[in-house]
Formats: sequence, structure tokens, C-alpha cells
Amino acid sequence: MIMMVVSKNKLKKIIISVVVVILAIMGIVFMVKQSKSEATFNIFDSADTPYYQGTKVESGYVGLTCNVDLGWESEYVEGILKVLEKEDVKITFNVTGRWAEKNPELLLKIKEQGHEIGNHGHRHLDYAKLSYEENLEQIQTSKKIIEDIIKEKTKFFQAPSGSFGEGTMKAAKELGYTCIKWDVDTIDWKYREEPEVIVDRIKKKDIQDNSIVLMHPTNATTKCVGDIIQIIRDKGLRPGKLSDIF
Repeated sequence: MIMMVVSKNKLKKIIISVVVVILAIMGIVFMVKQSKSEATFNIFDSADTPYYQGTKVESGYVGLTCNVDLGWESEYVEGILKVLEKEDVKITFNVTGRWAEKNPELLLKIKEQGHEIGNHGHRHLDYAKLSYEENLEQIQTSKKIIEDIIKEKTKFFQAPSGSFGEGTMKAAKELGYTCIKWDVDTIDWKYREEPEVIVDRIKKKDIQDNSIVLMHPTNATTKCVGDIIQIIRDKGLRPGKLSDIF
């Protein structure tokens, strides 16, 4: 009788040891896969995260966004506007407060042509590293500058470089913003003079209903934004604003 009890205890210990080893192996495999994946976004441990895609059910749209800050040439903003006007497409321009302050007339032109204006923070900083108070100051300062110019409330906030922290989310949501990232990155900031590279990249992307495309005002973007629009249309979808997919 005693021998049976000892055998059961040993068997139990063996089973537990095997399970622990299996779980450890699964954990190692997961970590290896994660290390090999491309780190595109800043991820933090919170259920309260920005949207990578729109939330409408079968919207039929893809949200085109163009982030604008000081350092991007205004002539390229103008170039993108000309193509959008020709294609009869309205998109969302997310601008920093300091850019809006320096370019009020161009910001008004963007609005007057029917495009949507989003908040991109006041300065182009790493918002995930800022405190809640610092995030609030940056987002609120930009909000006031932009809205004083366009006389209209802004609804969307996209942190510079997509760098969201918990303090960023808290501050932005307290100010009434929908926080967004993107699932399709043109990386046009890297290929500023290579429109063909951007087009080839976008053709390979899995653009879906409610996808969000990220662009910037570069020379290459002015030359290929029409191609990006056509790629979206070829998928049976319509290029539009963030408010078309939320």
C-alpha cells in the first residue's frame, strides 16, 4: 500500500516536471519569434491602446493620413493637395501645433479643400517617455493652436512616431481624442526621393477595409500619392479620411 502511494507521488512529480519543461520551451519559442519580428510600433502593457485600423463595419474606405511638422517642406504639402484635388480625394492631415503656428494660411487651405485636420502634438517628441502632465501640455497646446486657426474641433490624435505611453493615452482621451496609429506605413520619410520604392512597398501590403495608411509630405510622396490612391481603388476600396472609418 505504501509503495503505491510513493509511486503516485513520483508520477505526479514527473508529470509536473514535463509540463514545466514544455511551457518553458513554448516561452522560448515565442520570445525568439518576437525578437525576429519587425518592431514598427511602441507597444506598452495596457489594454487601453490606440487604433491601428478603423472601427466601422464594412466602411468601404481606407484612411489616408499625412503627418506634418516643421522640417517638412510646405511645397510638398501643396504638391500633395494638388494630386488629391485632381483625384477628388479627401484625407486627414495630422499637424503639430508648432507647424500650424508657422503655417496658418496653408492649414486653412487644407481645411478649405475639404480635408480633415488631426492633432500630432505640439512638438515632435517621444511621447511615450513623457509624463502624463507633459503629454497633457503638448497635446493641449497643439489643440488650442490648431482649433484657434481652423475654428473647428479636432477629433483624432496621432502621437509623433506612433509613440504612445499610458500617460499619452490618458491625456489624449481626457481631451476627447480618438487615438490612432496605422497598419500600412509608406516609410516615405526614408525614401524621400524614391517614389517607385514606396509604390512597390504599398503594393505588397495587405490593405483592408478600414486600414490606415501613414504618409508624410516628401518629394517622393507628391509623385506617388496618386499611385497609392489607385492601389486602394484597385482593391475595391475608397481612399478617405479617418472619420470615414471611425
